[in-house]
Amino acid sequence: MRIDAIMNGRVTTALVMFFIFASMSLLALGFPAKARLLPLLVGVPGILLGLAQLVIEIRQSAKDVDDAEKFSAAERNMFVWLFLFFFGILAFGFIYASAPLVFAFLYVGRKESMAIALPSAVATLAVLYGVFEKAFEIPLFPGLIVEWLTR
Repeated sequence: MRIDAIMNGRVTTALVMFFIFASMSLLALGFPAKARLLPLLVGVPGILLGLAQLVIEIRQSAKDVDDAEKFSAAERNMFVWLFLFFFGILAFGFIYASAPLVFAFLYVGRKESMAIALPSAVATLAVLYGVFEKAFEIPLFPGLIVEWLTR
């Protein structure tokens, strides 16, 4: 592998994400059983996906395909949705923000039909509330605005 491939920003980002998930999962192994469940639930798939992304990016950079202009609009759109999700969850919490954000992303951002967007939003709410809040009894972040309003 050439040094150009390693210095590629996409490869570096994939490598950093892989190490973040790997270190988070290794740290979680030292937690008590109930406390390590959520970090491992996120970390193990993150490790696998991060490793897959790293392999994809290394192979892609080896081809020396320069599509910077082609992907600039798509990348900009991706960052807009990333920030919407981040600030939406920060403000309103996982339970209140995730379902509307998933619906908006699918219906507005990806132009999916209502038959796809609505069940996806309901399923997101069901998993976050039903599985994490009720079944696992893991309290999810309530959001800064929700915390402020309930004081």
